[in-house]
Amino acid sequence: MNKPSQRATLADIAERAGVSASSVSRVLNNKMPMSDHVRAQVLAAAESLGYEPKRREAREANVGVIALIITETVNPYFHEIVQGAQDEAERTNLFSVVVNSTPNEEHKHIMVQTLSALPLCGVILCAGQLASDSLIDFYEQSRVPLVVINRRVARANVPCIVIDYENALLRATQHLLSLGHTRIAYLAGPSAVETSQLRRRGIELALAAQGLSLHPEFCPASLPNVTGGFQAMSNLLHLAEAERPTAVIAYNDLVAIGALNAVRAAGLRVPEDISVIGCDDIPMATYTNPPLTTVSIPKYQIGKLAVQTLCQVRAKQAAPGGYTQIEGSLIVRDSTAAVVGTVK
Repeated sequence: MNKPSQRATLADIAERAGVSASSVSRVLNNKMPMSDHVRAQVLAAAESLGYEPKRREAREANVGVIALIITETVNPYFHEIVQGAQDEAERTNLFSVVVNSTPNEEHKHIMVQTLSALPLCGVILCAGQLASDSLIDFYEQSRVPLVVINRRVARANVPCIVIDYENALLRATQHLLSLGHTRIAYLAGPSAVETSQLRRRGIELALAAQGLSLHPEFCPASLPNVTGGFQAMSNLLHLAEAERPTAVIAYNDLVAIGALNAVRAAGLRVPEDISVIGCDDIPMATYTNPPLTTVSIPKYQIGKLAVQTLCQVRAKQAAPGGYTQIEGSLIVRDSTAAVVGTVK
């Protein structure tokens, strides 16, 4: 056996074994099942390079593992963020684990206990909703670097990556106004959620600039999923034709997809009878019938940025805390059109 070398890295072993750095990390840390063939390749390469991981020191230094906390695993929006984060973690020889957080208090307690047992070097919270302060409490106790996506956290040392939903939805509303729509509805998400409030504010600002307002009956709350969108849209379609909206903006693409189905179920057409705009630009938005006009968010890039931010904080290359604001862009497809009778 060769003399151990401090110069050997996971990348060196990966190159020697012909596998990815993440596969090397999984074998050496025994975190996930691997095939016997891959395990043998990695261990042989590690031995030939004289690599001896100092597990106790690694745990004490909190080196190597990033936890990605997801609060809405059914929403494809978060899948792309996770993919970006995992790819960036692998590129920097870090191992990532994905943890599903639920509103259940007992589950959250177990989650925090599990995080405490891991050799964490950072935590990324992909926050659909911050249901409690348990994770913030964990941060305060452990001081493991934390990055929050989609929320502003009032902690000086917690960097947050947020999307400018207010401006994005303002521009989406302006698009509908340019098509002659004046009766515009918002299929809102949970009213207490910051991102839903920002979306609504953007819509209201665009309407106010034209002397219009968002009528209370045009702003039904909905669950942030397909079923919620179907139910909220169905309620609006019960209004008389002269009173119902000619266009709707949905809290997210899942709500918009539910709205598309509700319009069809009522015997109406999109966009001839009602225009629909979503938000997030999840992959299936291109393949709805008709293809969905939506606000595109650079989700994969946000995941990469979150890992880069953690690495910068760990290396003291950037001051912790503060907000990084990401812009969205309107993608116009076939679910929006001019109001019937409007010449464009």
